[in-house]
Amino acid sequence: MADSPEVTDPSAFTHGSLATQVILCVVTFGLYGLYWWYKTNEQLDAGTSADISPGFRTLGILIPLYNLVVIWRFSNDITAVTDYDELILFIAFVVFTPIVWYLVQTGINEVAGGAAETAA
Repeated sequence: MADSPEVTDPSAFTHGSLATQVILCVVTFGLYGLYWWYKTNEQLDAGTSADISPGFRTLGILIPLYNLVVIWRFSNDITAVTDYDELILFIAFVVFTPIVWYLVQTGINEVAGGAAETAA
C-alpha cells in the first residue's frame, strides 16, 4: 500500500455546506460533482503531503476503468482528512458514492474548522 498522506497546511481547506452541494448537484444535473471533485483534489494537493494533479484527476475520473485507479489514489489521499481506511473508502466510493462525499466533506470541514480556530 502507498504511504498515507498527512495534513501539512490546514488553512488550505475550506468549509463547505453539504446541503448546498447536494442542491447544486441536483440543479446542475451532476456537473457540480465534477467541480467538487476538482476543488477537493486541489485542496488535498495544497493541504496535504500528497502530490496531486487536480486537472488530471478530474479528467481521469471520466475515463472508464482508469477511473478505478483514480478512485483508489483518491481513497488513499483522503485518509489524511478522514478516520477511515483507504480500502473501506474505495469500496464505499464504488458501491455508494454519496457516503464518501459526506465523509470527505465532513473531514475537510473538521480540518478547516480546526484551522479557523487556530487562526482566531
